[in-house]
Amino acid sequence: MTQAPPPEDVGDRGRVTPLGARRRSVADLQGEVERLTEALRQAEERRRTAERTLADMARMAAADAADLRGRLDEAEARLAAVAAAAPKPARPEPEHDPAPGRGRRRRGPVRRAALAAALLIGLLLVTDGILTIAWQEPYTAWRASRTQDALRDDLAGLQRTFADAPKLQRENDAARMHRLAVALLRDRRPGQAVGRLEIPKIGLKTVFVQGTGTDDLKKGPGHYATTLLPGLRGTVGLAGHRTTYGAPFRHIDDLRRGSRIIMKMPYGTFTYRVIGTEITTADDTASLRPRPNEQRLVLTACHPLYSAAQRIVVSARLVSSRPTAGRTTTA
Repeated sequence: MTQAPPPEDVGDRGRVTPLGARRRSVADLQGEVERLTEALRQAEERRRTAERTLADMARMAAADAADLRGRLDEAEARLAAVAAAAPKPARPEPEHDPAPGRGRRRRGPVRRAALAAALLIGLLLVTDGILTIAWQEPYTAWRASRTQDALRDDLAGLQRTFADAPKLQRENDAARMHRLAVALLRDRRPGQAVGRLEIPKIGLKTVFVQGTGTDDLKKGPGHYATTLLPGLRGTVGLAGHRTTYGAPFRHIDDLRRGSRIIMKMPYGTFTYRVIGTEITTADDTASLRPRPNEQRLVLTACHPLYSAAQRIVVSARLVSSRPTAGRTTTA
């Protein structure tokens, strides 16, 4: 019997990386390890960003649910008040009334007053419901209006501070806006004014705040803490209510491709154009993920009206930016 020749010793030539690519040297393998390590680092960073963004979306959904629950409790309390104020069935008169007719005369005005009160409360409930459907919830709108007054004062002071910020020599406008955007993103706390949002097509002019928590969104649109600010390369994300607390995003479904969105920051004015609208699930955070070399604005809100079942997402692209003036220093 002829013995088979021994297998050829191929050394490194026969080794294969886990990805199935044949390498010829240790240097090739080291390069592959470095590339895989960097890819793993980037994947981990994307995972952490997605987790933070998902947490923000979950807080926003919880805020919407809590708000709806509060409104339901309030409506049930009003209904109970109406039922309590409604006239009760008349009791039969006693067989021996020492003063016939006197009790009926005394109870008559009381019954009429109770009926009038019940009708008034019912009218108020109906009016509140009609206003909420046709416009927005009136009580929370009044609260948001008062809060916006305070936020405008806060923003005016912030604008004065940034106007006095020195402009370094040999620092161009883009570099200055980048530096001030980083400072603003670092220093603002949840609920504090960050900038002004204007959308001409739907007549919106409002101050937006830092954060998307329950208390933050009662003041106005909120900036997702996991996203950037205008002047930094990446995604800017804002969330807002559609039926309560001023309902700033009630009509964002009217925005169309090309609609202007203006963000007036303490360090500059940034104009965006809408590039698309989509309806997605309440826990979908893909639209808020950073995209390299893209300067985008994303607006999110509950959808449809009076429900937190889905999200409406409006995406826009930066088309122009104009810095505010700053004094020059020799630093």
